[in-house]
Amino acid sequence: MLATLALAILQLQSAGAVPPSPAPILANGHTAARAVGAGATSTPEFHDGRSVLRATVRTARDVRTVLTLAADVLNHRIDVGPVDFIVDAKARAAFASTGIPHEVLIEDLGPLLRAEYAGRANRVEFRAGAGEGEGGVAGGTYFTDFRTLAETYAQLDAWIAARPDLVTPFVIGTSLEGRPIRGIRISKAPAGSPGVLFNATQHAREWGAQTTSMYIADQLIERYGTDPRVTALLDRAWIDVIPVCNPDGYVWSWTVDRLWRKNRRLNSDGTSGVDLNRNWAFQWGGGGASTVPNDPTYRGPSPFSEPESAALRDYFIAQTTLAGHIDFHAYSQLILSPWGYTTELPANNAAFIALGNDMKDAIARTSGLSYTVGPIASTLYIASGSSVDHAWGQHGVPSYTIEVRDTGSYGFVMPAGEIVPNASENFAAALELADATVDGAVIRLPGGAPASVEYDVPATVTAEVRAMRGNLAANGVSLRARVGSTGSFSEIPMTAGAAGLFTATLPTAACGATIEWYLTAATTVGTARLPEASPAVFTTELVDSSIAFEDTFENSLGWVVGAAGDNATAGLWTRVDPIGTTAQPENDSSDAGVLCFITGQGAVGGAAGSADVDGGTTTLVSPALDASDASAVLSYRRWYSNNLGGAPNADSMPVAISSDGINWVLLEDVAQNAGTWVDRSFRVADYVTPGPSVRVRFQARDLATGSLVEAGVDFVRVSSTACPSQPGDLDGDGDVDAADLATLLAGWGSAGATDLDGDGTTGASDLAIQLGNWG
Repeated sequence: MLATLALAILQLQSAGAVPPSPAPILANGHTAARAVGAGATSTPEFHDGRSVLRATVRTARDVRTVLTLAADVLNHRIDVGPVDFIVDAKARAAFASTGIPHEVLIEDLGPLLRAEYAGRANRVEFRAGAGEGEGGVAGGTYFTDFRTLAETYAQLDAWIAARPDLVTPFVIGTSLEGRPIRGIRISKAPAGSPGVLFNATQHAREWGAQTTSMYIADQLIERYGTDPRVTALLDRAWIDVIPVCNPDGYVWSWTVDRLWRKNRRLNSDGTSGVDLNRNWAFQWGGGGASTVPNDPTYRGPSPFSEPESAALRDYFIAQTTLAGHIDFHAYSQLILSPWGYTTELPANNAAFIALGNDMKDAIARTSGLSYTVGPIASTLYIASGSSVDHAWGQHGVPSYTIEVRDTGSYGFVMPAGEIVPNASENFAAALELADATVDGAVIRLPGGAPASVEYDVPATVTAEVRAMRGNLAANGVSLRARVGSTGSFSEIPMTAGAAGLFTATLPTAACGATIEWYLTAATTVGTARLPEASPAVFTTELVDSSIAFEDTFENSLGWVVGAAGDNATAGLWTRVDPIGTTAQPENDSSDAGVLCFITGQGAVGGAAGSADVDGGTTTLVSPALDASDASAVLSYRRWYSNNLGGAPNADSMPVAISSDGINWVLLEDVAQNAGTWVDRSFRVADYVTPGPSVRVRFQARDLATGSLVEAGVDFVRVSSTACPSQPGDLDGDGDVDAADLATLLAGWGSAGATDLDGDGTTGASDLAIQLGNWG
């Protein structure tokens, strides 16, 4: 099977797209001639004779072996599981004798990189040094492909020209080879307002990070004046975007070495480059930063020895109202907070994790993908001398690294089609960071905002509230609510509990009523709000609900595996306690018990594809579900993975519903690789006629050559909501009032709906019932 990285490169070369890249592979003796000065050229490096391996790491010894023999590790996180790395012929032979399970993904990088380079060189903006000079393409097609430095700066100029009232240019310094390090400020806020920095491409190869920062700028500019949240943000804060912090390395990754990481410093031993994200002063020279000049993580001879990192240092010193920061990188889908230099946790770690989870939730709401949250050192690896540690440790600015898509199926070689999906989810995360740091606090609802609650049971709202800057004001956290959609909001102080949790009870009202509400948290630097921008509110309906069917799969309730046309040869649906892989869940969805349906049960320590769906389709059909109520809602939790293997994202899982088991209507066609269980709910009447024999069907399919498909289903439920009828409420509006009295009097002396006691005649006893329920 052609490995994913190889296939991604082949797809990119055929499409004429340009991928991002892994770390500096000109190390270990492979040093191309160095360009000197802007516009200089050099012989491209194609890494002939080097291979890409994927090893299954099992122990710390395996990790050390990989690090010893690899010319470059392509994963950001090296942990138990698959690790992709590059080796020369000698190291490959040595690795073969270690006994560590592995496969060859790319036999020889040379032919692939040569072909990719040839396709890129045909682009007009790539020729004759256009990677660093004037010219390039700006406009609506910017995000259809990866862009050179010239194109990037042209787009900055286009925004500046189009919106001079909103966008201001700046230059923070000059690179080693004389290129300007440019940025833009986007703001309508008054002088002295707080601000946020989004920067990218300290590492030249990480083009997915560069396009993310540019997309954030694009969306802020485009949405100002029409999106209430963006407008409110830019009216009270400034946002700076520096898309290419390492312009020399970035140009080199376009013109010479697609897999270049560092800047272009000529080191004393003749090798090139310093890792800019190991060159910051705070805790410089510790673990995770090499003293060897040709190493990918070479820290440089001294803190801020490089003009690029020194320019960023000076920026942080100058921006005295800087409130928050994200340094975008690639890849691994990680949201990383301090510290990087040590596994000890910062004093404000709980707040960092809360805001990290808030960003993670925003990404999941946008695309369904799952990012991992945690401190750099314990989540990724020890890395001293980083921008995040310096921002927080030296300046007290809450700072994160976000490692964008993906988790290894294409790695640094992001297809152009992923630019906007990747950037969109990270734009959502960026807004969470900006609001929380500008206003001083993060507010999140760990259990989400309830769409409905029982009308006759007090409903408690629980929120996690953490100060990101300054301190929470005394009694400063409040729930503000009203019944219905008009009138003023009442302030309900929230009670502080353990672990940063605050609670309050929603107002009570009649069944069928709606409660509109939002949360505020006053700090010493501002007031945070959730939802973030007025007039947005949460809406919760008061209902009387019932459960018609619920299956946690701890018992067999009659689900059927297999249907006409099924032809999968492996990975059939099975009800088990799952054994996790990189593609399959380790546990069920956390309902009662441990069982769920998954596609094939693997073995402990097995590879991702050891039990996946192969050769066709496998079908799972529910028993008859009683969905007779007109308000019936079908809900389930599902798992789906198709972003690994030789044909990532080539398949999908149709989920359909039927009222008779014969005619099926599509609910959703799942292509979302969330990496977690996902809750889904559908109103039955929107798809089929409600009835006692409704069924739901899940079809996991391996239709593309090389696909790796895993799926899961758990916690299936049919529920309905209704309000009990109020005796005397003859017009069904939820209240007994004058209109109902008029209806009863009109029916006086007759039978029918106005005969409330059922004695055959509407009379005084019926009037007494109605008056007894008045209101």
